[in-house]
Amino acid sequence: MSIFTLSDLSPGLQERVTYQDLAAGQILYQQGDFAESLFFVKSGRLKLVTFSDQQIINHLFVQAGESLAENSLFSDTYACTAIAATASRIAKVPKALFLKEMHKRVDLYEVVSTQLAHRYQEVKTRLELRSIRSAQERVLHYLRLQLSPEQSTVTLALPLKDIAAELGLTPEAFSRTLSQLQSEGVISRHGRRIAIA
Repeated sequence: MSIFTLSDLSPGLQERVTYQDLAAGQILYQQGDFAESLFFVKSGRLKLVTFSDQQIINHLFVQAGESLAENSLFSDTYACTAIAATASRIAKVPKALFLKEMHKRVDLYEVVSTQLAHRYQEVKTRLELRSIRSAQERVLHYLRLQLSPEQSTVTLALPLKDIAAELGLTPEAFSRTLSQLQSEGVISRHGRRIAIA
């Protein structure tokens, strides 16, 4: 869940928020577009990607209740492309008005700084996961990161294909790896619930 939410905005700025509905696969903004808004996902899910040599590089998924494009507050352009993974409703906050408010309010500046640090940690974790060469070790490490302290069972929040994209695996490789781990007794699966032995 996002540290930074729409409720952190002043009532005056909340009145300036506009909404946009996106169909699955529709682009909210593209890498390199002029950054004029900050966004919050009201419903649905977006994926943040970049394109390189005809290849899509998946960065992360942004869920309902979370913000995105926070780094664009300090840049003229968007650093990646945001695509609706499912039908989504997006709240758009004018960047210029937000920056004015942030400069007046230390509490807002602090929550945005905390959110940026949180995003940095998320991206760092994704890079660490993708650097693990063994698919089995990568998947196991991912599952362990999803566990709460003193728990051995995780309920997957994202569809398998989205988790595969976050891990840098094809959906087929991810599914095959889960099946291998289950056949070896390392995990047990019951729908979206996975217990780690």
